Amino acid sequence: MAVHLRFRSLTVTTADAEKTYRFDGPATVVSGPSGTGKSSLLMLLKHVVGGKAVLTPAVRDHVLSAQAEVVIGQQHVILKRTVNDTRSAQVDVLDPRTLATLNTYAVQANGDLPLLSDYLLTALDFPRETIPSSRDGKATTRDLTFTDLFAYVYREARNIDREVVGHLDTWFRTKRTALFKLMFALTDSTVLELSRKLGELKEELRKKTDEYENVKTFLGATDPRTEDQLRVELTSLRDMLQLADTALASLRHELAESTAADAVLRQELRAAVESARNATQDVLAAQDLVEARAAVVAQVELDLSRLDRSSTAIEKLSPFDFVVCPRCMQRLSTRPVPEDHCVVCLQDDPHDEDVDPAAIAQTRRTLELQLQDARAVLEADSAVLTAAQQRAQQTDFLAHSLRRQLDAQTRDLVAPRFDAIADASARAASLRAAIDSVTQLRDSWTRAHAIARDVRAIKEQRTRATAEKKARTAELAARQTLVTDLGRDFNTMISQLRPAPWIQSATIDPSSYLPVVDNVSFESLQADGGGIVTCINVAYSLSLLEFGITHPDVRVPSMLIIDSPRKASGSNLDDQARGHRTYQRFQTLAEVHDSKVQLIIADNDSAPTPGSVFSKIELDYDNPLVPGVAHPGPEHTHRAEDES
Repeated sequence: MAVHLRFRSLTVTTADAEKTYRFDGPATVVSGPSGTGKSSLLMLLKHVVGGKAVLTPAVRDHVLSAQAEVVIGQQHVILKRTVNDTRSAQVDVLDPRTLATLNTYAVQANGDLPLLSDYLLTALDFPRETIPSSRDGKATTRDLTFTDLFAYVYREARNIDREVVGHLDTWFRTKRTALFKLMFALTDSTVLELSRKLGELKEELRKKTDEYENVKTFLGATDPRTEDQLRVELTSLRDMLQLADTALASLRHELAESTAADAVLRQELRAAVESARNATQDVLAAQDLVEARAAVVAQVELDLSRLDRSSTAIEKLSPFDFVVCPRCMQRLSTRPVPEDHCVVCLQDDPHDEDVDPAAIAQTRRTLELQLQDARAVLEADSAVLTAAQQRAQQTDFLAHSLRRQLDAQTRDLVAPRFDAIADASARAASLRAAIDSVTQLRDSWTRAHAIARDVRAIKEQRTRATAEKKARTAELAARQTLVTDLGRDFNTMISQLRPAPWIQSATIDPSSYLPVVDNVSFESLQADGGGIVTCINVAYSLSLLEFGITHPDVRVPSMLIIDSPRKASGSNLDDQARGHRTYQRFQTLAEVHDSKVQLIIADNDSAPTPGSVFSKIELDYDNPLVPGVAHPGPEHTHRAEDES
């Protein structure tokens, strides 16, 4: 049974006015002269359900929002979307009775709001599927959205005479066929999931195969040795390394033994060096003491010399009274001199006891005794210094002798072993480097084998998935007869509408699901005239709609919106008769199925066949689509189908 979708009304709101257009009957004809807003009205229906609508400047500049009362499956709601502002990427779902906002959905994924497409598909009970695709040679996936399904509902005027449900759009082609299969249950979630898995496996297989070839190319370019040769060489290198490590351990053992033999001599040398260090310290201490004693002797000798000079001066000069200065020969008698002061230097005259010869002699004897004692101590300390110097020389000689003995002993025994140990260590290091190099190459071979195993595993998974897909597709193959039945209905529809008198047969291609007329594809019919092609396109859409209504297991939407069903038709009698037959078919479909179906048709003229099933929305230059905005007249028209 067709999925139920129906518009009940559309309300257009501007800054100054608001107008509601109702779709009450099973068929509604929106008529009016060119540029009055017929296509824009249909585009606003597409706009409120989240589609990318083509809007004229009058709509973009003046319409604030559009809201449509819709029945989607079992839900009756109002969808409201603003036009050309910051919130136009969102759609509000309102309660039709209270107009309270039930929820807000995003037209496209933005991470914050749920998607309107998910809400609408769920309400329609239509499968929400993801289909495999390819971009830049890489496997990707694309979600089937409500706006994709809406392409089967809305036949736009700008392409109704050139393409069927967007079949010329290569980007949409995969979605179009996937949606057809879902509507007719020619595929299901299992098949689509397997298709996605096969796409992912194909991409993974390509990557793994490229990686395997890159590794093999690298190995062939860097080293010509095969994996078996590398295995043999690695075994040989490890054996050689084991021998080198054994020789190195032996040399180190011998060195340890010779070092133990030298331990006593080294201990004696350490003791001799320590004794020499102590002796040197003793010498330095004795030298400091001798220097101090010599300073004392020198000081006493200086005091004796000064005493001798003083007593001699007193003895020689005391009898004289100076009347002139002995230096400059000036007279001294005229200078005032205090009593008991020297007339020459003006200092106090010494007391008699200070110049007593006995006192001076006593002082001399005291100083001579001090000098004698100081020289005796100096001589004793000098003897200590000499002894310390002799001991230091002896300890230095002993340490030097022991060092030379140790050097001679190690030069003949230890040094050669050190050279051998160095050579053995270098050899072992070289072997380890060679082993690392071979190991890296073998790791690359191991990686290549692992990638090859992955390739085999992916191929096995692909084989299983392909078999599962074929099995499930075979189960669904019986439903392919529905396409044949649709083709017969389409042929009947063509015979009723008679787009052209020369058409003998029509059917639906079982692989592309596109109309074929007299075994000619739709694209090849373009040369026969736009009016004929438009009629064939309308016949295809009507066949799908009626087939969905009459078959309970087919999920074609129960609505069809057709903009300009008589596009590119002329005014001759044949064209007028074709249009008349088309509207008769509209009327019959509406009368037979009534509330199960909805047709919304935009045309320049009203329905050529009168009938109660046709409700009317009439637009003109005095009453255009946008309320409260005066139309400038027929010479200033903007058609939605001409907008980009």
